[in-house]
This record gives sequence, C-alpha cells and structure tokens, in this order.
Amino acid sequence: MAQVKKPDMREAILEAAFRLFAQQGYNQTKMSQIAGEAGMTPGNLYRYFDSKLLLLYAIYTPWLRQKLDELSVSVQRCRTPRARLNRLFTGLWQDIPLSDHSFANTLMEALTATPRDGGKMTDSLAQVEEFVRAMLEEYLPPDRLQIVSPELLVHVVWMAFDGFVINIRIGDRPNVAAIAGMMTDLLLGASEST
Repeated sequence: MAQVKKPDMREAILEAAFRLFAQQGYNQTKMSQIAGEAGMTPGNLYRYFDSKLLLLYAIYTPWLRQKLDELSVSVQRCRTPRARLNRLFTGLWQDIPLSDHSFANTLMEALTATPRDGGKMTDSLAQVEEFVRAMLEEYLPPDRLQIVSPELLVHVVWMAFDGFVINIRIGDRPNVAAIAGMMTDLLLGASEST
C-alpha cells in the first residue's frame, strides 16, 4: 500500500526547514534536525523530499516570489520612473538580501556545496528574470530601452543580487543607496539634482 502524503505534514516540514535554514544556514542544518523539528522521523521526511536541496528549493521559490511581490507593491508606490528604478534596485540589492536573517544566502550556500550536476532552479530563475525584466521595461523610457538589452541588463542586475547576498554573509555593507542611485542615473541619465 502506498504511503499517503499529508499536506499538514509537508507544511510542518517546510516551516521547520525554513526556521533552521534561516537560523543555522544550509550546511549546518541536517535533515534529521528538520525531521525532529517537524515531529517525524528522518525516514518519513525523505518520503516528502528526496534531498535537502530539493527541500530548500520548495521553500526558496515561494519565499523569493513573495519578496518580489512585496517589492513590486513598494515600487508601484513611487511616483516617478527614477524613484521606481531606484526602489527596485534598493529592494533587490539590500532589502531582499537582508530579509529573514539573510535567508537568500542559504541558496548561495547550498549551490556552492552542491556538485555541478546537482541541479539548479532553472524554472525559478527564469520566472525571477522575467519579473525583473518586465519591471525594467516598464520604468525605462523607450529611448533608453533602445540603448540597453533588457535581457542582458536583467542578468547584470541578478548577478549583482547574488553578489550583495554574499557581501551580507561576509559582513561587507556597501552603500546600496549610492549604487542604486548610480545605476538609475546610468539608465535614465543623471538627474538635475545629481
């Protein structure tokens, strides 16, 4: 008879794993700890998730989507394209990397510990890049869009995200506001107050 997976048990696993990953990081968190926190045996945990990396993906993807949705609302509150771009960059490069005990770093830690053929979140990455590309295309005037390739710009912006996540991990706190302002000026041209 096949084991029936229960939604409430899956949710308990996700909550326990999120807490432990956020507190201890990816490498220090063991599947046995997650199982204990979720009130089950490690064997039962593996019926829900084949690996710690797949478990992290199941948490990280909706977490990041929620953070991006929150950022989108925040960006929409800004009145001008300049303020919106600046808010977008600040959110991507400071607010999200700092969220939930720097939870974004957990993915960086996991990916560096995973063999090259261990798999990556290609669908999630494509969704994130599409989200950022759509926002950039919305806030950049047509004459500026002709100068940059939105697809390539998204790669640069997202690679910068990765760098800021790692900087926070090692305790380096660059002036994100100044960097976001400079990037906005590069894309829109310098403002009169600059």
